[in-house]
Amino acid sequence: MFEWLPFFALGAILMEAGMGRAKGATHCFVKGVAALGVGVFIGAVGGSGREAMLGGTVALLATVGLGDRVTLTAAVSLAAAIGLAHRLLTFFDRAIGLAVSHHLPEPFTALAPVCDWLAGYWLPDYASLWSVHALAGGAALGMLMVAGPRIGHYARNGASAAMPAHNLPLAGVGAFFLWTGSQTFSPPLWQSATYGAFSALLSSLIWTKWRFGKTDPSFAFTAFWAGLISGLASGSADFAPSVSVGIVSGIVAVSLSLALDKRFVDDPVGIVAAEGIAPLLGLTTQWVWQTTPSGAGLVSWASAFALGFAASRFVGRLLWAFGALRPDPSDELAGVDQRLYGIASYPEFEMREA
Repeated sequence: MFEWLPFFALGAILMEAGMGRAKGATHCFVKGVAALGVGVFIGAVGGSGREAMLGGTVALLATVGLGDRVTLTAAVSLAAAIGLAHRLLTFFDRAIGLAVSHHLPEPFTALAPVCDWLAGYWLPDYASLWSVHALAGGAALGMLMVAGPRIGHYARNGASAAMPAHNLPLAGVGAFFLWTGSQTFSPPLWQSATYGAFSALLSSLIWTKWRFGKTDPSFAFTAFWAGLISGLASGSADFAPSVSVGIVSGIVAVSLSLALDKRFVDDPVGIVAAEGIAPLLGLTTQWVWQTTPSGAGLVSWASAFALGFAASRFVGRLLWAFGALRPDPSDELAGVDQRLYGIASYPEFEMREA
């Protein structure tokens, strides 16, 4: 089923391009495809075609939301680091599975209590929740914090200035591709993901109407993405758990994005909620509905999220030290599409001399 994965990757790129600024839409596509390619090559070394595509997807997701505030060099560097972290995490997941299911050889018998503990709190990497989604969510948060907000998003007094998405229909098409491509992660759980996604969409529309006096479609698309992933993480195709986690995801996605914005974390796509927190919400649903013991999987989620966060923070700080993280402020203000590539995504709206 990995042939559906490119649709998920395309959906992520379209979501970022649509939610961002028109003058950086081309850059979103270029850096997204470049990050995808780097991750594919890292995953292909000693891996199967599916592992290559999963490596490319997580590398791409780690860069989503950064938009036109990072250079192509920074995006590729982050993609390489997260691609390697993905391979490390999948290897660790398989090693734990073998250690739990087999008796340890004589030199490692002292580790038996650790393996017994992990057997209760480590869930296998089903639906690529740890090696792709939680890892990418943590990486996105780390790089968003290092890169800082878009120029103009905050006033001198710290108040947030609205920067509306430039093309919401494009983001809506991206959400549709995310939904279509998500079936590659776990075909049996795609039904649950569907219930969760649309429940989250509807609950976010109601929530934003209550909070702001009008519905907000950009938050709705973010909630749809979060509901999709939390539905996969719920581990059950039953209707009630899927809908319940979707409703909660819709509210949490909006609330978390607003909370991060108040703390100067500029996340226009809501990638932290959609990829980082949604798997935890799905786990919580399993505990509530008692399909898994309470606490099971928490170590898996926390380890993946922390690994992604630490890796991206390290790479981001290193790039910042060498002045390779963000474009020149004048380039960002004028539009990185024009400055870096010499072309705009919407040339028909450019001013031309008579």
